[in-house]
Amino acid sequence: QARVTQWLSRKYRVAQEPLSVLVAEAYEISHIVKIDPTLILAVMAIESRFNPFAQSPVGAQGLMQVMTRVHTDKYRAFGGQLAAFDPVANLRVGARVLQECIQRAGSVEGGLRLYVGAVTTSGADYINKVMAEHLRIQSVAQGKPMPTTFPVYKPAPAPIPVVSEPAPAVAIDPQPQQEALAAPIPPAAAPTPTPQAPLQS
Repeated sequence: QARVTQWLSRKYRVAQEPLSVLVAEAYEISHIVKIDPTLILAVMAIESRFNPFAQSPVGAQGLMQVMTRVHTDKYRAFGGQLAAFDPVANLRVGARVLQECIQRAGSVEGGLRLYVGAVTTSGADYINKVMAEHLRIQSVAQGKPMPTTFPVYKPAPAPIPVVSEPAPAVAIDPQPQQEALAAPIPPAAAPTPTPQAPLQS
């Protein structure tokens, strides 16, 4: 945790003392929500750059940029909506929201798409940023060299709709057609001779 704190402090220009509390909290809550702590820290980094008073134009607030008006019930245990700007409370609520998103989507990438609220877009840009930072923080935590390449998330193409032939509005009974085909064709009538006028003498 100390390596992670030092690295994040240098990169995001945040004081190590309060940041160490957030890192420790991320590791603690990770056991409850079953999410890698470095992913929680990556979301924090991309969402707010560790600014506990950050607020977006649409109302997302705090470290994890939680939509407070949507998740008011989750803040009750922390004293109400103003707890959105309490770093530890926001981290805990944000981790819970992220857990719900991942469970609903069935994957980390899908969960991040729900977390950021990507409705009209694939959210690929946000997902790639978070996952890249996740790998960096994870490498620092494990004492591994910093990665130089990162997997790129690409949303699955939309399935091509299968157009089936429309059913006839009125059911067609094939029997009359078969009877008509089986009926004998009457012989053609012989042509009627045309009377000729007598020759003029």
